[in-house]
Amino acid sequence: MLRFTFLRLALLGLLVAPAAVLRAASAEVPYFSDNGYGNPVSSLQHPAGEHHAGVTYVAYQGPHEDAYVAAYVHATASWIGPVLAGVSPMGKSPDQIDPAELDNHGKPALIVDRQGYIHVVFGAHGGDPRYGPNPLGEFFMGTKGKMTHVVSERPRDISRWRVLDNLPPFGTYSQWVKLSNGDLYLFYRHGGHRSDWVYQKSVDDGRTFSAPVSVLRHKPSSADPLVHDAWYAWFERGQGDTITASYVYHPCAHPRHSSHRQNAYHMRFDAVAGRWTNVQGKPLTLPVTKELADAHALIEATGSLSSSHGTCRVDALGHPHVVFPVAREVRYYRWDGHQWLPPVAVGAGAGRVNDGDFIIETPEKVRMLLQVTTEAGTELGWWNTSDGGRTWARGTPLLVSTERTFRLSALLANAHPDALLLASSRSATDAHLYRRMHLLGESGPLARPAAEAGHLGDRLEQVKLLPPPKLEKAEAKRKKKAGLLDEEP
Repeated sequence: MLRFTFLRLALLGLLVAPAAVLRAASAEVPYFSDNGYGNPVSSLQHPAGEHHAGVTYVAYQGPHEDAYVAAYVHATASWIGPVLAGVSPMGKSPDQIDPAELDNHGKPALIVDRQGYIHVVFGAHGGDPRYGPNPLGEFFMGTKGKMTHVVSERPRDISRWRVLDNLPPFGTYSQWVKLSNGDLYLFYRHGGHRSDWVYQKSVDDGRTFSAPVSVLRHKPSSADPLVHDAWYAWFERGQGDTITASYVYHPCAHPRHSSHRQNAYHMRFDAVAGRWTNVQGKPLTLPVTKELADAHALIEATGSLSSSHGTCRVDALGHPHVVFPVAREVRYYRWDGHQWLPPVAVGAGAGRVNDGDFIIETPEKVRMLLQVTTEAGTELGWWNTSDGGRTWARGTPLLVSTERTFRLSALLANAHPDALLLASSRSATDAHLYRRMHLLGESGPLARPAAEAGHLGDRLEQVKLLPPPKLEKAEAKRKKKAGLLDEEP
C-alpha cells in the first residue's frame, strides 16, 4: 500500500516525505482544500493560523479574495471547514481567471485570544479614499479596500462570525502579536506605499484598540525630493514580553516609481517598559526615520542589490536571528551578543531559493524551511545549521513536485509539530486561479480524504465562461512589480 500511494502521488506530480505517506490512505490527498485563490498566503500577513487547545486554526484567501478559515483537530486527525469568515471589499464576482484583476494584498492574519475567540483581520490595500482622509499615509498608486476585523461568535468555533468595526480602514499587511498576558498588538502599514507603519494595542481581547502608534515614519527623502521614504516590516514576539522588528527600506520615487528595496534593519520593543531600542539596547525615538534607522538599526546596506522582508526569531539568549532575501539569495544574519555576524546565503548553488521561515533550537542550531526550484522541479524542505549559520546542509524534503510551485506562510503561532505553516500550490497548466492549500508539519503535509478536500463545486465550470485573461495588462503589471515578493500581481 505504501508503494502504491507513493507512486499514485508521483503521477500527480506531487511527492511527499515517507512519514507523510504512511499517514495518507489511498483515498486521501496531501491538501485540505482546493479553493485557495490567487496568492492565498504570504509570510508578510501573519500569523496565518494558531494552535490552540489541541486544534490548529488556519486562515487564507479564498474565492473573491474573501477570508476563509479551516481547523484541524489533532486528537482525531480530522478537519473542519473551510468556512467563509469574512467578505473582502476588494473581491470581484464572478471569480476571475485574469491575474491582473486580483489585488492579493488583503490576505488574512489570524489569532486566538485568551478566551478562545478567533480573530481575523483582512481585506485592504491601503483603504479606499471614500472612507475619508488618511492621517498617517497617502493614497499612493491606487489603494483600495477596507481593513476588516471579524471574530468568531463562540470560542473555538469557526462556524459563525461577526464583524467588529473597531479598526481604521487603511491597513495593509496585518500582523498579530500576542504577549504572555494575552494583550494583542496589531501591526500594519497605515495606507499605501507612502504611509507609516503602526501598531494598535488591545487589552480586552480585541474588543477595543488604542489609537495607532507610528513606529516607522514615511516622509520625503532628505537625499532626493523626488523620493519618499517608505518601508516593508515584519513584527513578531521576541523573548518574554518583547517584540522584534525587521524591515527593509523602499525609496518610493515619483515619477519613475520602481519596486526597488534595499538594506536590512532590526530593532525591538520592550512592551513592559514601553521602550523601543536597537540591538545594542540604545533607545530609539518613535517614529523611526530613515536617518535614525541608518544610524542605529542597520544590519547591512545592500545598495543596488534589492532586498525584501524576511522573518525574525529570537533565541534563548534574547539574540535575534534574521532572514532577508537579497538579490537571488536568502541571507541569514545572527547577532552573537556583540556584533552581526557576516550574512550567509542559505542553499547557495542548490537552485533558485525562496524564503520560508525557521526554527531556533539553540543559538547555534537552526532549521530553516525553504523552497528550492531547479529544472527538475520544486522542493520544500529543511536546511540545517549546527554552527551558528556558518554552514548549512540540506535536510529532509516535505514536498517535492515536478509540476507544482508553492507559496509559504510564516510559522503559525504556537505551532504544533504536525502543523507548522501553510502553503498554497499551483500548476503552470492551470487555466484558473484556484490553489490547493496544504498544512505542513515536521513530517510533511497533513492528509485529508479527497472527497472532503474538494470545495470548488462548479466554480471551474463557471470560470470557463469568462473572457480570456488580458495577457498584455498582466505582463505589464508583472514587469512593474518585478522583484517584489509581497506586492503580488
